[in-house]
Amino acid sequence: MSALLLALLPVLVAPTRAVQQPAAAPPDTHLGAWSHTIEDLEGPVAVGFGPEGELWVAEEHADRVRRFDVSGAQARILEDGAVWGGPSGVAASTRLYVSDRARRRVVAVGREDWRDVDVVLAGAEELCDPRGLAAADGRLAVADGLGGCVRWLAGARKLRLGTDLLTFPADVAFGKDGWLFVVDRDRARVERFDPDGVHAGGFGDYGAFPGLLAGPTGIAAWGGRVYVADTENHRISVHEETGRLLYTLGTHAIRPREGEGRLHYPAAVAVSPTGRHLAVAEPLDGRVQVFTRTEGAEPPVDPIRALAPQASAHYGRTVALDGPWMLMVEPETHAVLVHDLRTLPAPTELSSFGRRGAGLGRYLQPRGIALETGSRTAWITDPSLAALDEVRIRIDPEAPLNQHPGAAAWVRRIDLRAWQRDLGGIEAFFDPAPVAVTLAEEQGRAWVLDARNRAVLEVDTKTGSCMRALGLGLLIDPVALAVGPEGILWVADALAGRVVGFRTATGEVHRILGEGALTRPAGLAVDGTGRVFVADAARHRLLRFDPRDGLDLMIGEEGLGPGQLYEPAGVALDDEGNLLVVDHGNHRGVVLTPDGAFVRAFGSKLYVRPAMRPDAGEGGR
Repeated sequence: MSALLLALLPVLVAPTRAVQQPAAAPPDTHLGAWSHTIEDLEGPVAVGFGPEGELWVAEEHADRVRRFDVSGAQARILEDGAVWGGPSGVAASTRLYVSDRARRRVVAVGREDWRDVDVVLAGAEELCDPRGLAAADGRLAVADGLGGCVRWLAGARKLRLGTDLLTFPADVAFGKDGWLFVVDRDRARVERFDPDGVHAGGFGDYGAFPGLLAGPTGIAAWGGRVYVADTENHRISVHEETGRLLYTLGTHAIRPREGEGRLHYPAAVAVSPTGRHLAVAEPLDGRVQVFTRTEGAEPPVDPIRALAPQASAHYGRTVALDGPWMLMVEPETHAVLVHDLRTLPAPTELSSFGRRGAGLGRYLQPRGIALETGSRTAWITDPSLAALDEVRIRIDPEAPLNQHPGAAAWVRRIDLRAWQRDLGGIEAFFDPAPVAVTLAEEQGRAWVLDARNRAVLEVDTKTGSCMRALGLGLLIDPVALAVGPEGILWVADALAGRVVGFRTATGEVHRILGEGALTRPAGLAVDGTGRVFVADAARHRLLRFDPRDGLDLMIGEEGLGPGQLYEPAGVALDDEGNLLVVDHGNHRGVVLTPDGAFVRAFGSKLYVRPAMRPDAGEGGR
């Protein structure tokens, strides 16, 4: 870091004017009464209250930060692609701090003059994947998700915390007396660090019972209490700073877009300086719900909701097809689902494999899938474990349709950390985080997307070694890939809003698609003629690109009905040329013709019914 920037740091993290936190929260009240909802947001992934009680919301899909007053009325919009790309964390004190995930940096901007910009931390040497932020009393903390650590700045002093402890720190919060709390998504834990940065224990473990956590991604602290966005349990878990559970806030939203205190994958949480308001961001539903303080030590239990059935687990963002089989990820169960396509237009689930853990056959974040029916082999990636697993599918593709418990046998795991950051002769900053995989034309080779080093890796699946890396220095946020005719490898670059095509023979860029048309590409597939189908999660649609003429078709719009989508992700083509789309935000899969005509939906009944029976009363947003 330059001498000039070091000199600026005491100014950038100057003491906050925020109201001092009380010694303890009032014992006869709690934060839990739903007040109002701020709707029509575009990927709200972070929230933070400022010293005057204003609420700041970072919208990753729109590359903007918005300011709201306590009633939910919009006061300001800060959006400029030159300042940040994919804002993923926000904290306000004397200045506004924003995590710029696209550029691997944290910037400080003026709360009134947002063009007054300073870079606080920047570059792969400092940050891999900046996420949640906390700023208080001259200190700034940054959760480095894929980097597996927390950066803590106080004046010219910089610390790197939790390097050998944290797996995916998603958010941070300062509590009483300068203590720092860190929520670790993959370990389902909250860790505590004292004012000197020394680890002092923590609390939490994986599970669904009150007091346990599942995929937590947000944290806030106020008045001796810690508020955790318990994402996959669809609730806010409230603890004493020592970890003792006090109560849980919110109930699981069952019906599509259900709100008014019912939560759906809450990702971030913030408490106002006075402790009177609590804000919860739900990116999948495009909203922030605000709660107020009310009487009673904890929320009353709704007896009707307590007896209501739980919604089905969410499909993940990835799908792979080959021959009669379809594989999809189910993140909450850490499993891969095996379907039979011979029953199309509605695939039939045959089996599943995988469970939570770190050993062979277990996953923390199963993500990428490649499938080859001829050898009955699947390849599964887990970025949290830096793992590429070879799995044998023990189902005869010619056998009659039937359920198949124990359908998988794990052959081996390629540990990408064993490469010692050597990517085919190129020394990288980080151990790879494989988020997607597809099989190469050459037998025994696969292409793997590395989110940490932002590259495509050619892997020799026989030896488990990395042959070469493509896209270093070009890709920003690679999330999906597919191989097309003539050896063209297409990569969806989400935060860059584009698809990049590489010539696999030379590694050179062949063509870039979608600039100006795509906002957040999340999945793609290529047909035999070279047409590229891309799911745009932010715009709730699919785009089709002709290899010669460019964009020639847009498919879908936001909603739940036939032909409508909500944050679509994975895309694949079956043997007939039909599209199977993971309609991620709608808890379902959708089958479309190559020209975009709706065939049918499958998955959660509450989300399928509006598409198959538009008159059933479950409308879109």
